[in-house]
Amino acid sequence: MSSKKQTTKTQIFSAAEQRAARSERIEVRDAEPYGWIAFSESGAEQNNYHLFRNPETKRLACTCADFIYRGDAEPRYECKHVSATLKYIARQYLERDYDPQHQYARAAAAVETQSSTRRAA
Repeated sequence: MSSKKQTTKTQIFSAAEQRAARSERIEVRDAEPYGWIAFSESGAEQNNYHLFRNPETKRLACTCADFIYRGDAEPRYECKHVSATLKYIARQYLERDYDPQHQYARAAAAVETQSSTRRAA
């Protein structure tokens, strides 16, 4: 009598992947006078977090405990609120400001500038 071993596939996600997945559940809005507000998953208003661009590092900073404790120690660290806000900013940019024709014109101008520089040298 033969017995087959049953194997179960387990997927182990990194902490960053888990935070990115949780960020999908977080609502983000523009804040006044600057920055963004990431609303708490629990819906508790006292747990809403303010995000802003740090002028020194030029990266997003969050007021949540996770970011405060880990963000300074790990320069590329993103809490789930930063991940959600980056997605929000990207969506807003694509909806409001992205213009492929402008991008093509800018790329063509850069190529022309490079060509002119080479000819002058």
